[in-house]
Amino acid sequence: MLLERQLNVEPAFSGLTVRQLLNTWCIPRKWQHELRIQHGILVNGQYRYFNQTILAGDQIQLHLQTNIKPQVYLANPKHDFKVVYEDADLLIVNKPAGLKTHPNSPKEKNTLFNQLTSYLPTSPLMLHRLDMLTSGLIMIGKNPLIVPIIERQLAKKQLQRTYVAITPYKPDLPTTGHINAKIGADLTDPRKRRVDPKGQTALTDYRILQHNQNLALLQLQLQTGRTHQIRVHLQAIQAPIIGDPLYNNQTASRLYLHAYKLRYQIPFSSSYRQINLSIPSDFLQLVK
Repeated sequence: MLLERQLNVEPAFSGLTVRQLLNTWCIPRKWQHELRIQHGILVNGQYRYFNQTILAGDQIQLHLQTNIKPQVYLANPKHDFKVVYEDADLLIVNKPAGLKTHPNSPKEKNTLFNQLTSYLPTSPLMLHRLDMLTSGLIMIGKNPLIVPIIERQLAKKQLQRTYVAITPYKPDLPTTGHINAKIGADLTDPRKRRVDPKGQTALTDYRILQHNQNLALLQLQLQTGRTHQIRVHLQAIQAPIIGDPLYNNQTASRLYLHAYKLRYQIPFSSSYRQINLSIPSDFLQLVK
């Protein structure tokens, strides 16, 4: 597969070397190596060594030959999602609670990615996930060139995901806090995760936005992206999410966890874009 892109250097990047520019754009090292070997990066129509500088207004052309084989999904013409933002590289949608992000087998077709297959002209590309019971913003790749760039943004915390959740109100819980607790598999239930000193590093910031005598509305920002991270961390501080069938014994009509903000660096740009959703009315109703 040949990946191509043509763009002009922004003033913010003037004076960088070619390598520094590629690092700023979050181009992975493997692809940088291939661009160098293939002479696949041209500056004003000519190959330039990676230690040479570029200037504002220079025209950059990327030509990268790769062996990427996108995942193929069965198409489902039903569209339960709502498009929030779309351009040539990325699609951001509002996923409803109860819809799985992707299939677990080739024959499965009742997931968001099956629906996206019938919406997009090419196969949707996975960038991150939401649990089936979680609603809100999820970003999908439309161009294979973008996938490792967004993945590196995730690793460097340039892509930030913010959630809201409804939990029991704990008067002794500080208004803001930082949860640092490693997460591992729950050996008693393969569906679950648990706090485990030998597990993977997991960091979550929280803020109480509103509360009444019984319930609280929390804003949560992920600093890492472990499976069930928010759900496990809130259980660990005795504030499990209302409606969580795995980590809270109290039943409700849904899992009250919603991804409502997404901020990322626009690929090949120095600018950032933030996508916001309103806090769902049923969340606000609970904490009146």
